[in-house]
Amino acid sequence: MQNRRILGVDPGTRIAGWGVVVEEAPGRLRRLASGVWRLDRRQPAAVRLARLQELAAAALREWRPDRLALEAAFFGRNARSALRLGEARGVILAAAAAAGVEVVELPPALVKRRVGGGGAVSKEGLAALVAAQLGFEPRSGPADETDALAVALCAFLQAPAETRKPGHNGRELPPGAALQ
Repeated sequence: MQNRRILGVDPGTRIAGWGVVVEEAPGRLRRLASGVWRLDRRQPAAVRLARLQELAAAALREWRPDRLALEAAFFGRNARSALRLGEARGVILAAAAAAGVEVVELPPALVKRRVGGGGAVSKEGLAALVAAQLGFEPRSGPADETDALAVALCAFLQAPAETRKPGHNGRELPPGAALQ
């Protein structure tokens, strides 16, 4: 029997983080592999998105995860950035669908709270916590790799009923609320 594996992705149109987490024994998680996909910003957006989809499809073939964990869409102040992030998420979702891999979408605030122990943790603090929980030395530079691992780790920490319910749009429910 294959151990449960989750591929976490922190999407982007210039840099996208990815990481594979495996459950070696109940409650014992380990990082199998991780890194960043760097996309040439001099290329048109369509070319970068096609390349991102190729890279995601290759990772899905190589690591054969049970699930792909992805941060749910969020709305920021910059509409152009939100649009680009949505495009990157779209090609990742398409790659997962083509591979027949279940997708778990997790709100960024939930990832931070579950993995970091609270919403007040910094990017650097979250990276250190992820590295400590998965037993590896994080690389210096952008946090895209550890963000992807945090998403995968959060998907493991979620109770099965919390990950994705029919009709759930990725937004968090208010305290005490529940989906019917």
